[in-house]
Amino acid sequence: MKSLTKTMLGMVAAACLLSACASCQTDKNKPSASESTAAVDSAEDTQSEPHGWDFATWEDCSPLVGEHPCNFTLIDQNGEDWSLYDQHGKVVVIDFSAMWCGVCNTIAAKGDEFIADYGADKFVWVTVLIDNTAGQSPTESDIDSWVNAYSVTAPVLAGSRDMIDSTGEDGWPISSWPTLVVVDENMTLTFGIYGWNEEMMRDAVTEALSD
Repeated sequence: MKSLTKTMLGMVAAACLLSACASCQTDKNKPSASESTAAVDSAEDTQSEPHGWDFATWEDCSPLVGEHPCNFTLIDQNGEDWSLYDQHGKVVVIDFSAMWCGVCNTIAAKGDEFIADYGADKFVWVTVLIDNTAGQSPTESDIDSWVNAYSVTAPVLAGSRDMIDSTGEDGWPISSWPTLVVVDENMTLTFGIYGWNEEMMRDAVTEALSD
């Protein structure tokens, strides 16, 4: 398994490479991530939005570790807009999942567990569902189904393959499911991983919270 490093292609610890990370590949009769061009908002595009802090000075944004990820706004399970940049001041885990992915289903309730452990005042876990069970963009009904099946209270958003770009230049370089990233309180992407390894995720969140 691979971790999202500065080039998004670096290797993680040997244990993760061998067996510790679980993931679902993107090619299970579903559209390839490389077939879509991302439509993630850039800092330049959102300079007029009132987020209460200065992000307009960023020259660009990207999904690379050590940089500011691009803002995005999606609809959550309550029918409300959820924006990444509105979470400034908190550590954020973004869980990009697909409804047809077994591992994604297994960790669906982890967000609420992490929030209980780290505190909602300083930590956010958000799940972005990219595919429904048919490999299409999730509908409101799909989001409700996911939330009800796993009793999720953390934000669950309806995403799409438009958010993905395998090169990482115009979107999130997702190549397997789930893909998780950690964004610190300054909106800097500090860690990412393809697949699931709870120990690594907790270490990354703890480090981000301690900075």
